[in-house]
Amino acid sequence: MVTSVDRPVNVLPRPGGPTVAELASVGVARISVGGSFAFAGLGAVVEAARELFDEGTYGYGERAGVGRTAARAAFG
Repeated sequence: MVTSVDRPVNVLPRPGGPTVAELASVGVARISVGGSFAFAGLGAVVEAARELFDEGTYGYGERAGVGRTAARAAFG
């Protein structure tokens, strides 16, 4: 398809689909994530809440360190 159009080809990938490198190798110009980053964040919140509610533990705090570090780097 990339060779049959005279415009950049954009792709909204799905889990299990081609990698960024594979898409680039066939000429894809842009990869869109749509809402997947927001849903990934929401999924992390749901997992943390389930852990706290179901197990009464705080293991999610270790995973939250990645976000805390990124926020401090961006806004600190």
